Amino acid sequence: MQIYTAKIYELQAEEEERLYELLDRDRRKKIAALRSGKEKTRSIFAGLLLRYAFLRAGYTMEAWKQAEIESGVYGKPYIKGVSDFHYSLSHSGKWVACATDRVPVGIDLQEMKPWKMTLAKRFYHEKEYERLLALDRASQDKQTEEFYSMWTAKESAVKLNGRGIGAGISQYLTDGDYSHIYDTDHAQMFYTKRYDILGGYMLCVCSRTNFFPDLPERVDWECVHWENINMEENRC
Repeated sequence: MQIYTAKIYELQAEEEERLYELLDRDRRKKIAALRSGKEKTRSIFAGLLLRYAFLRAGYTMEAWKQAEIESGVYGKPYIKGVSDFHYSLSHSGKWVACATDRVPVGIDLQEMKPWKMTLAKRFYHEKEYERLLALDRASQDKQTEEFYSMWTAKESAVKLNGRGIGAGISQYLTDGDYSHIYDTDHAQMFYTKRYDILGGYMLCVCSRTNFFPDLPERVDWECVHWENINMEENRC
């Protein structure tokens, strides 16, 4: 498994046009339909990070140019004809993240903004809600960290399965150290790993295997040579 994170920055029109052409056809269509400039920028960088991850995995530039993104039964995207490259993307605030593996993977990134306990009561498992309530008299920062640890773990699990948050997340029960998550509806357990390394953000990855990198790789866009990405990239 590989995990990549990268920071978003404001694009000038000329640079946006150039980077837009580096994306896969499906991503370009989605971006063209977006109205928000910020959402377009986030989507561009998410697409660039996928491109970066694909080429770093050893695939050729020609393979990327031919790549077709399709959706599975539940809408989980995959690259047509590439059976050993699975990926998941997420973006929030000023960051984008991508996880790749030879088996299905899910990733979720969330900026830790103010939240309400009513959200936890609505979307979380009863045991998780009680865990949050138990922290009520403790540090508010700790409660926020726990809230987003739960949220990103659940989101990463539904993204692993491809069902999306619309299918519900209350049936997913996290454990205290966030190393596992249990689907109570289907009696299935998955492995999770959270990364609290980006100030003000929470990142979590979910997999059916327990092989996570110690830390994500942070991509420095200034070090990326777009036409010649290789395993030595991003080390300027």
